[in-house]
Amino acid sequence: MRFRLFVSGLTLFYSLNGFSQDSLKKTNPIIFFESCFSMPLTQFGVQANLALNYQVKRNLYTLRFVGAAYFDVGAVALTPFNYLPRISDRGGLEEYGALYGRRIIKAGHSFSFSAGLSFNDRTGFKAGPDNQPQHYESYYIGLPFEATWLAFKAKKRKYHIYGIPVGKPTGYGDSFGFKISGNVSQHSYVALGLVLGMGYHKQY
Repeated sequence: MRFRLFVSGLTLFYSLNGFSQDSLKKTNPIIFFESCFSMPLTQFGVQANLALNYQVKRNLYTLRFVGAAYFDVGAVALTPFNYLPRISDRGGLEEYGALYGRRIIKAGHSFSFSAGLSFNDRTGFKAGPDNQPQHYESYYIGLPFEATWLAFKAKKRKYHIYGIPVGKPTGYGDSFGFKISGNVSQHSYVALGLVLGMGYHKQY
């Protein structure tokens, strides 16, 4: 009888211990930082996105900053057969946005789609008196959106610095992926970019 009670108690102990270990394994929050370098598809320029992401279940909350510089590309004729490229400033963009979306995780990959609200500061040039370029600055509200695919480590392992493993196995790590982003507004745009991230991308 005592042996049976002992075995039952031992079985219960290991069951609870295993349950608690599983629970401890999944206590890290899903929070990660992203930097994205993009090319706008609607005009010539360069764009950088910075974002802080926090996930609860499949709900994704994002704070996003976008900085962009736009250019016109032309040519200057030296002779009828020789030309030099000419790049002229067409202004820039600063965007501050808060987005909500859904994120689905499959092992070491994830896909997310988000939309929200943003405050935007757009600078540029327009034709002024005597057809001379005149600088302008425009403040407006927009509807930002983005869709992101990320790849990251599927299991805990040591963090690597320049290929050298450091410390204990951890869920903290890097990510790599692609992003389509944009904004529906007075100055709408769509951009395609490469994403580099860092943080806890799933519960480990």
